[in-house]
Amino acid sequence: MSTPYEQQHVEYPSRKRMVWLTVGAALFVAAGFFLMFDDSSAKESVISSVIGLLSILFFGLCLCYSLVKMIKKEPSFVLDDHGFVDSSSYTSGGFIAWKDVENIFMYEFMGQKMIGIKLWDEKAFLDRQNGMKRKLMTVNSSMVDATVSIVQNSLTLPLDQLYYMMIERWERSNEGYSPDLPHNE
Repeated sequence: MSTPYEQQHVEYPSRKRMVWLTVGAALFVAAGFFLMFDDSSAKESVISSVIGLLSILFFGLCLCYSLVKMIKKEPSFVLDDHGFVDSSSYTSGGFIAWKDVENIFMYEFMGQKMIGIKLWDEKAFLDRQNGMKRKLMTVNSSMVDATVSIVQNSLTLPLDQLYYMMIERWERSNEGYSPDLPHNE
């Protein structure tokens, strides 16, 4: 028998935001090609070529990521009584159990609101990640003291609402709530 507390909240990527991300990345890739093949002076040409190449590489990866996210019909975030599955960005954390969460907080970085999740055993979590993702997560953790950060870009639910849903389930898990025990509503 299912109780209301066993229900999942599932978020899918916002199509509108993903389209804008894809268009923006494509424009920066095009600008990178323009910079690489611009016919200006020799000194400026080398600098332009390097900036163009970096733009093509970085925004090309962003373009590929956003295209894959648009084509795949996978959730970007799933929340339930056991924890959450974050697939909202390249540096997403995958499944994280509530028992592993030390703190959940809202913060703003470079004008963008985010949900930060600090884990009890950050090192063990980072050791499970692949090389590049681990490095990006380590840099993020050193800047904002959050092992995992959830951004609005891949979500349809406003970040504030998702934050309150996460806090509610996390606090309930800390109170020793067991979905198998009967409860009053």
